[in-house]
Amino acid sequence: MNLSNNTVRILFGLVAGPAALALLWLGGWYRVGFLSFIVGAAMWEYARILRARYPLAGREPETLLPTFAALLVWLSPVGPLAKLAQWRELTICLAVVWIVLHAFRQLERDEAFPWIAKMSAGLLYFGVWGGSLFALCAGRSGGWNSISALLLAMGVCWVGDTFAYFFGRAFGKHKLCPQLSPGKSVEGAVAAVVATTAFSIWWGPQFLGLERFQALMLGILLGVAGILGDLLESVLKRWAGVKDSSKLLPGHGGVLDRMDSLFLVAPLLQAALVALRR
Repeated sequence: MNLSNNTVRILFGLVAGPAALALLWLGGWYRVGFLSFIVGAAMWEYARILRARYPLAGREPETLLPTFAALLVWLSPVGPLAKLAQWRELTICLAVVWIVLHAFRQLERDEAFPWIAKMSAGLLYFGVWGGSLFALCAGRSGGWNSISALLLAMGVCWVGDTFAYFFGRAFGKHKLCPQLSPGKSVEGAVAAVVATTAFSIWWGPQFLGLERFQALMLGILLGVAGILGDLLESVLKRWAGVKDSSKLLPGHGGVLDRMDSLFLVAPLLQAALVALRR
């Protein structure tokens, strides 16, 4: 029986969504394993996208660099190997050295430096981004309270994407960034920011102890960051000429396709909470 893409999308979401929440709720190595998979898969898809423009680079970066990205997160101050954090800078240097050597061995002269810059930037960013995902969890203990900050980030992205899609389809008349992403509208973006702000005003004081004004300002910032993260991945895929980052998630594309709004939301929320709690 052949199922439509929307049907596959819905069915997979009904299974994968609760499963992901369960792994986060359980804490411990269940959470560590799940978040490490997200970081590694994101780095794998990023390297795969770059290969579309730099085919001579081959598949070797897609094999090795996801492990480096996950290791950088593990060696961060919030990772499971935080006691070995002094080795993080050395790990970064070794990863960049490998990237340079691989480029000199595989790529033509004019392609080497652009690929080195893009790949190194991606590796470093996913290391920071993954660290933010870990930092938004209160240690490795289980329960909803331990992931309330991460759920705010995820909720903001989900609410913003949902309202942007439906309001954009129903009322969208003015293109937001037609050259970057023709499907996005100003009306959808405004609806997304309003919805994320409302969600933050409810969630922040209720589960994170924030004042309502703090939650309001945070909701606006996170709503805008979610839109920018979505546009960022759209630009990357259009530059590479690919439709989806991968086919890892049936009906949804890849991890980057589902986590794009979280690219800027997670680090921004982490930094904001550190500033507000001082």
